[in-house]
Amino acid sequence: MNLFSKIFSSLLVGIVGLLLIVGNLHYEMQIRQFEADLVASTQAVGKSLAGAIGRAWMDGGAEMASLQIAAADEALPEIAIRWVWLGEVKQRFGPRQPEIADLDDQNGGRPITFITFDENRKRLRYTFVPVAIPGEERRGMLELTQSLEALTAFTHKTLLTILAISAVLLLFSGTVTYFLIYRKIRRPLEKLSSKALEIGKGNLTADLEIQGDDELVQLAGIVNDMCTRLFIAQKKIHFENLARLKTLEQLRHTEKLSTVGQIAAGIAHEIGTPLNVVDGRAKMIISEPLEHEEIVNCAKIIKTQAERMTLIIRQLLDFSRKKKIVSKSHENLVTLLKQVFHLLTPLAGKQGVELLLRVAPEAKVRCFVDSQQIQQVFMNIIMNAIQATPDKGVVQVELSNIFLKSMLHTDNQVKEFLRVDIRDEGAGIPVANLMEIFTPFFTTKSVGLGTGLGLSIARELLEEHGGWIEVRNRPVKGAEFTLYFKLEETGV
Repeated sequence: MNLFSKIFSSLLVGIVGLLLIVGNLHYEMQIRQFEADLVASTQAVGKSLAGAIGRAWMDGGAEMASLQIAAADEALPEIAIRWVWLGEVKQRFGPRQPEIADLDDQNGGRPITFITFDENRKRLRYTFVPVAIPGEERRGMLELTQSLEALTAFTHKTLLTILAISAVLLLFSGTVTYFLIYRKIRRPLEKLSSKALEIGKGNLTADLEIQGDDELVQLAGIVNDMCTRLFIAQKKIHFENLARLKTLEQLRHTEKLSTVGQIAAGIAHEIGTPLNVVDGRAKMIISEPLEHEEIVNCAKIIKTQAERMTLIIRQLLDFSRKKKIVSKSHENLVTLLKQVFHLLTPLAGKQGVELLLRVAPEAKVRCFVDSQQIQQVFMNIIMNAIQATPDKGVVQVELSNIFLKSMLHTDNQVKEFLRVDIRDEGAGIPVANLMEIFTPFFTTKSVGLGTGLGLSIARELLEEHGGWIEVRNRPVKGAEFTLYFKLEETGV
């Protein structure tokens, strides 16, 4: 529901509520007044007739009083009038009407009115007016019985009248309110919303116009002024971003070269072994008389070792090469990790550390990433783990899937991610440093062992891919870095 509908609906509900309250109060007042008038007129008739009956009884006895009552009953068709004795009334209505039960022959001098059901379960109004009869020990009373049809008819008429008046008032006020809100609120807000969408799409032209002199007109002026300022700031930010990107790319490359320098010793050892094999076989061919088959066999061994050295050098060059254009593709992260393991195995072996890769059964491991950037993320974190792990320790990398809410987005939706846990067996990270380790140039390593950029670059590259990184100290020993990657919807 948009703002216009909310405001109009709220006002309309308020008007309806006000009309209902006023109408109900007027309705109740009318009904109470009509009912009070009926009771008063009936009691007045009863009192007047009671006096006439008393005099007729004195002049002509019970027979004359009966004729008087019959004449009154015929003259007032809307009221049934008859003579009753107090004892009879108490017997009929005493159990249901306390005020009747409390009457006796001495204190029954005032009219009593109430509504109850007769023998046929029909609701009627009964009015009893005492009649003083000289010489009679019993108390006589006039019973005036009225149907409630007049009250019901008046109730319906009053209700219909109030509903009709309320409907007319509601239609009139609703129409006035609708056009007033539409002209003064909805149309200006539609223009503001449309301009906001254009600003979101990059149109910063200050062309918003709203007629009038209220707050929305002032807001339109503020929006136009904001567009002008944003346009100026946009140009400034554009040039600043170009400079920042160049600097950031240079820092990433610097960190990559630093990593290459640290694994160079292990790579040299890895290349040294096949070089010795090549040298030995070449000397055998030169200095010893060999058969043709032996020469061919030596040549094959030399070729195999040369291909091994070429592969190692190519991987190292590919990792260290400065990349100009970021291109993402569907990559298997297990394959990327194995390539990183291959590069870091010599360094890990030199420090007596074992690299262990575990993949959960049927885990989805294919993501849309830039392979070289993600390799740099893995390289930075795993190399830190190797350096932190003591001799004969294990650096374990485990891949699994998990459902959770993204830490980078506010859509509050649970999605499936690829989780990569990298665990070392070192001394852990001091609590004071847990909040600082991703700060650029922050490092606790000795000079020459790190630039302090590895973790900050790893986090930035991961966030550029829609993921994030978390770190904690393990309960037993060491630290654990957890990386989260967005999964392809159809990938496995």
